Amino acid sequence: MELISDIKKTEEMISLHKDDEFQLVIDQYEAIKAKQVAEFIDELTNPPFQSVESFSVIKLMINKFYPTINSDSVELKELRKLASAIN
Repeated sequence: MELISDIKKTEEMISLHKDDEFQLVIDQYEAIKAKQVAEFIDELTNPPFQSVESFSVIKLMINKFYPTINSDSVELKELRKLASAIN
């Protein structure tokens, strides 16, 4: 629950700085959010939470905080191969 709260606060900071002329601040908050989401996913993919149910919560998290990301936007070659293999 604490991680979800932290992610929401970081998301608020991103929204707050959305119109700033300095992209660096937004980039820093995006990096923080990515780290927080990764930590959340790590927690849910390890026992005792590791389950199909936890995967659905992970999917919900990704859809909520990264709604515009799809497999077409993957730029890293290795990840693009994985995305293609899944599709």
